[in-house]
Amino acid sequence: MFVPLQKSVFWTRIAKTVPGLVLAGAITLTGWRGLVAEVMSPVQRPIRIWFTRPATNWEREALPIGNGRLGAMVFGGTARERIQLNEDTLWSGGPRDTQNPDALQYLPEVRRLLFEGKPVEAAKLAEEHLMGRPMRIRPYQSLGDLRLDLPGHENVEDYTRELDLRTGVVRVNYRIGDVRYTRELFASHPDQVIVMRFGCSKPGGLTLFATLDREQEFQTTATPPDRLVMRGHIDKGSGLDYYVMVRAVAEGGQVFAPVRRLEVRGANSATLILGAATGLGGLDAPATVEEQVAATARKPYGALLSAHVADYRSLFDRVSLDLGATDLANRPTDERLAAVKQGAFDPDLIATYFQFGRYLLISSSRPGDLPANLQGIWAQGMNPPWNSDYHLNINLQMNYWPAEVANLSECAQPLFELIESLRESGRKTAKVHYGARGFVAHHITDIWGFTTPGDGARWGLWPMGAAWLCQHLYEHYEFTKDKAFLAKRAYPIMKEAAEFFLDYMVEDPKGRLVTGPSISPENTYRLPDGTVGYLCMGPSMDTQIVRDLFHNCIAAANAIDVDKEFRATLQRKLERMPPIQIGKHGQIMEWTEDYDEPE
Repeated sequence: MFVPLQKSVFWTRIAKTVPGLVLAGAITLTGWRGLVAEVMSPVQRPIRIWFTRPATNWEREALPIGNGRLGAMVFGGTARERIQLNEDTLWSGGPRDTQNPDALQYLPEVRRLLFEGKPVEAAKLAEEHLMGRPMRIRPYQSLGDLRLDLPGHENVEDYTRELDLRTGVVRVNYRIGDVRYTRELFASHPDQVIVMRFGCSKPGGLTLFATLDREQEFQTTATPPDRLVMRGHIDKGSGLDYYVMVRAVAEGGQVFAPVRRLEVRGANSATLILGAATGLGGLDAPATVEEQVAATARKPYGALLSAHVADYRSLFDRVSLDLGATDLANRPTDERLAAVKQGAFDPDLIATYFQFGRYLLISSSRPGDLPANLQGIWAQGMNPPWNSDYHLNINLQMNYWPAEVANLSECAQPLFELIESLRESGRKTAKVHYGARGFVAHHITDIWGFTTPGDGARWGLWPMGAAWLCQHLYEHYEFTKDKAFLAKRAYPIMKEAAEFFLDYMVEDPKGRLVTGPSISPENTYRLPDGTVGYLCMGPSMDTQIVRDLFHNCIAAANAIDVDKEFRATLQRKLERMPPIQIGKHGQIMEWTEDYDEPE
């Protein structure tokens, strides 16, 4: 049985900053060959993503490594290497009150307009008066870049670059003449650092120079004999401080630290150790990082690699998936993708894709750290797409759909911590915006506890975020049957989310209980007169999520034998909610009325 962890170090830290924020064995999946199912035993065929050239594109080609907290994207350049860095707490902004005290008084009027078939007027009023103030959240940011120069490595042969999914290690190999150069990079969860190993088959043949930089708000200094530091204070000094250190350990040759770079000259091999942290929650980032890097530097490289691989494989090796293989399995990944696009059959690529998804969750979500955001933990730039935030209208849920079914239950712990952290702010939003009990969150949030409607009514006036996340809490219980987790953690959160909807739902003209004003995310409808609307009462998605929440609350309360009257109340409300209906085109109706869609 999975034993619930104590409150994580991260959430202990963030609670100091934001007031009020407070395993199974291995599975061998059934594979198939043709239509014949059979149980596959684990195989040692390589599971890797690999290329025969360096990456030129961050999204499509660079290879990710991560330990839940630190992440990097490895490009694999030969003469000039870029390793883009992330630390999961480096978010812009800070705690702020976004509650809108005027929202509640306009809520009945917006509902009246929607019931009268006036979505344009309702949307205008909602945009002006129901949204959070301010309604924008601040982005997750890149930590910066580690850049490596290797003089004379412009023209190479026999180049390969791979992410080994069995070990969580990125490797780069190439040859210059008769000299073979190798690299191994991994993000160690046991040691909380990123480790980079550079090898050379010619004694004394390795020379490299390392620098650190960032788009803004950074200062780099070198500390002889072997350290390079980048530090800064984001948001023009009003946000978080951060600290990054790289230390070089060479075998043979010499290490220098002149001005703002590290130099390794004439070495047989070298190990670069990178640590990073922010000052979130009052953490002494420099002291923490220096201790982590120093402790790592005292260990031999082989021990670091072994500890990382053992930790990673304790999660990854729980599931094997063999769908069979064709000759394509031996070709580089970009060639396999191109072949599949042309109609080739490559079942092993599907299995690799499945395991890559598990790899990403292991690498971006570990107990004690933040949950995986829109881009896991990997984001470049100061303003990544959609802020690289937490989108609660499907994206965060999708990140964690594999957690239980793919035997990575522990990796869901950061998600549970996030849900718990939203309760205090969510209670204020429920009361101030809706006059309701319980707690609520809308379509986006961040590490600062944002729960009010954001990004405009078309996107953000959707109070289902917390309710949908509660599905993961109950699913965890269904997989583990951990009644202590259910009673002490999951059910209290689920109950509070359900209490919000008991107060929030209203009777529509047909006597049904519906949510609203709300939206069906990222969609619009057309009224008979041609008017296009997005705001509505009782979208089907809302109804499905509330039904799921109420049913799960009833089942959870039954399992731990509590709240008999509350169970009965939920059941009565369920019976008054509209059914999911089939429309005139044979479609599942997205709204309570059979509207056509503009697209």
